[in-house]
Amino acid sequence: MAIRQIHTYCAMCVSRCGVVATVSDGVLTKVTPDPAHPNGCICVKGTAAPEVVYAPDRLRYPMVRTRPKGDPDPGWARISWDEALALTASRLLEIKARHGPEAVAFPIATPAGSASNDFMPWAWRLANAFGSPNVVANTHICQWHRDWGAKYTYGVGTPPPDYEHARCILLWGFNPRATWPAMAMRISQATASGAKLIVIDPRKTGLAGKADLWMPVRPGADGALALSMIHVLLQESLYDEDFVRDWTNAPFLVREDTGQLLAGQDLAPAGDPQSFFVWDR
Repeated sequence: MAIRQIHTYCAMCVSRCGVVATVSDGVLTKVTPDPAHPNGCICVKGTAAPEVVYAPDRLRYPMVRTRPKGDPDPGWARISWDEALALTASRLLEIKARHGPEAVAFPIATPAGSASNDFMPWAWRLANAFGSPNVVANTHICQWHRDWGAKYTYGVGTPPPDYEHARCILLWGFNPRATWPAMAMRISQATASGAKLIVIDPRKTGLAGKADLWMPVRPGADGALALSMIHVLLQESLYDEDFVRDWTNAPFLVREDTGQLLAGQDLAPAGDPQSFFVWDR
């Protein structure tokens, strides 16, 4: 029996943990953590890779429907990759010619929890070249706010946390032991070096049990907790006043009737709609 140990990485999420794949006579039999890799860990998805590869119901080649939709038996028939690509291209171009490129959407599996992270840039490029802005993904469920919220605010996505130099770590509805073992490992290393750990989660997760402060907030009450924290920041002046004044719209006056910022056009018919007001102390 020929056994090979291949050093590679698990593509099942953005963590890309280093792994060692065991191949026996050309068959993937086992995936284990690579001790030489900085992550040095693996989750259940990576461990189950052989089951995924050899699952009896896994699609391994293109299939085309031969019966109308709604028929109990779709009549799937195998076709070649060339046939599948030609059929896909012809259908896309037909829709584009008849309805315009924006009539086509390009859904992509979430890059945070699937292998789509490896091909997502190419899917974006395909949509752009086709002329459609409609790229759909599931990142709103997990890391959209971290990547795009920060990009819209600061111009760049938020980088991964610097756990090694952190003095306090706040986990809010995040259970990395179940979803991101590499992060859980770094958090444990940081707390061992003296970092304080706060966990906000209705469940007593493994890290919640080891936290300096565990806040079992009721499901659905996260907003109230966040507003309470903001209230304390403002009441006790725990924020950077110069930064808030110079780089945010926090000092601007807000209309009580509309909730919009008070603008020049609200005070005079010819007022500038892009001129806003602050309270002169």
